[in-house]
Amino acid sequence: MQKGGKFFAVFIVFFVLSVIIFGLSKTGIFSKPSAFLNSIFSPVQARFLSSVIGARSISSENLKEENLKLAKEVSDYQKLKKQNASLMDQFQSSGPKNSTLLPADVVGAPGFIPGLSVPESFVINKGLLDNVKVGDAVVFKDSVIGKILKTSQNLSSVILITSAGSSFTAKTGQNKPVLGVVNGQGGGEMTLDNVLLSENLKNGDLIFTNGDVNLNGEGLPPGLIVGKIISVEKSPSALFQKADVEALIDFTKLSTVFVITGK
Repeated sequence: MQKGGKFFAVFIVFFVLSVIIFGLSKTGIFSKPSAFLNSIFSPVQARFLSSVIGARSISSENLKEENLKLAKEVSDYQKLKKQNASLMDQFQSSGPKNSTLLPADVVGAPGFIPGLSVPESFVINKGLLDNVKVGDAVVFKDSVIGKILKTSQNLSSVILITSAGSSFTAKTGQNKPVLGVVNGQGGGEMTLDNVLLSENLKNGDLIFTNGDVNLNGEGLPPGLIVGKIISVEKSPSALFQKADVEALIDFTKLSTVFVITGK
């Protein structure tokens, strides 16, 4: 009974205290101490939150910078990989001697609008400082792309073989080659003209450069692929026949070409 009595007495004491504290809290007597404690801890809490937010902000900025840096490295790697692949393809081809080839990036195609037009010329990132001269041939693998039209210290303009104004002698790849002149028509088209009516031309014949290199080593060397014949126009009353020629290279997809510098 003594233990039960003690327990009951303690219960009564705590109950009375709880009632008193509850009553005092209703009067607002604890508001000042609460405000006092809040004034002490609020600045600390604010500084803590500010430091956390600041740290997160700095961390976010650092993450953005790292992402941008990583993206640039990936882009540079992909570009280098593509250039290396182009170099390997070019070196494995049976085209001009590799020692005379200067790789160049296509950095511009004036007037070219994807889906609406085709390139008529290229701007490449090699020029006089790289020993590039007007008239030098520009190739990709075994195919001729065009000639150097203008040069500056670090850049050059390339007129493509399909462009209006491009003209050079060419021949078929038959056992008995047929000679003619390839004329660019613009819009990605070209024709083989000035072919004697007595000569035999047919669809699918490959057309090669005949060679027009001068004493300075400038011009198109012989044996470069120009394209293939896709149609032949032949009239019994005409002196000459001509054929439409299609390039084997899609110029819109070229990013790296090679200049035959004559070194």
